[in-house]
Amino acid sequence: MATRLEAMRDNCRVVTRVVGEELYAAAIDLAERLPEDVQRARLICLPIVMSITRDMIDREMRSLATQRGPSINSIATSLDLPFETVRRNILRLHAANWVEIGEAGGVTLPNPVPASLATWCVELGGRLRRIAERIEALGATDPRPIGDGSCDNSCILGALDLCLAMAGTKKHFGLRFTELLVVNFVCTASVVHLNAGGAGTNPYAEPDTVPPDAERAFIPLDELAKTIGVSRSTIYRIVSNAERSNLFERRGYAVRPAASLLGSPTYVQALQLVAGRTATLFSRIERHRCGLGCTALDQVLGRPRPWRQTSTLLPRPEIG
Repeated sequence: MATRLEAMRDNCRVVTRVVGEELYAAAIDLAERLPEDVQRARLICLPIVMSITRDMIDREMRSLATQRGPSINSIATSLDLPFETVRRNILRLHAANWVEIGEAGGVTLPNPVPASLATWCVELGGRLRRIAERIEALGATDPRPIGDGSCDNSCILGALDLCLAMAGTKKHFGLRFTELLVVNFVCTASVVHLNAGGAGTNPYAEPDTVPPDAERAFIPLDELAKTIGVSRSTIYRIVSNAERSNLFERRGYAVRPAASLLGSPTYVQALQLVAGRTATLFSRIERHRCGLGCTALDQVLGRPRPWRQTSTLLPRPEIG
């Protein structure tokens, strides 16, 4: 009998379709919540904010010293971004009171977290639960990968880890974050209708099953620019470059992913990486037991207790 990891890697296309549908929507939602001063660099600020938020939540749940936080250089290195780009945008976020920079140079979130970001984090945890439910319904994983009693804080941390894992696939394609978001968004939006199948249906789920032309919808460029929140000129430039690289097929003012991209070893490797990471995170959430760290995080996110089932509150501060 296949393990959860094996099953989800074998069904990597359906897993990543579901993951992409929820997490790209979450990324666009967060971009709209960012301070006005960083809106022009919103797609660069997304992974920066996610990385800082993920580090803060992990430290709180482990009851570590959150005031230290990662340095600007470590954030730039982990995201594979130029140091000066990261420094400039962190200073803008700091001016907008979205991050704090300690005396030792560590970057973390203020306490309490900005209300819009805290709300987004709570909603992100719910998105991960929906991902698990949908993947289960489509028959791509074992029953109840995330139980009702699982900690919401652990779900938030898992979803942020998954967002950063997807952002890390830019190394597979040699793309910048803006280009990666556009390419992956088009790949997901073009076939997202396949997620609407009935229980136990997972068409074009395995690595070698590329959706045929009839199943790959064209995405209008104007709609793409409006949804992602960037100018049409930027979208046209990215799409033109992607078309020349045989990543996209274009019909008038609409695009869809090319079959050569969807069937390429590089793309399949990225799908299996994300699917495998999703399975690992589901297992980590299952093993987690709440402790003092989760209680502290409740305060940081500005949510009064009890908001979780008290039966999950065990005297263990570590995360599984």
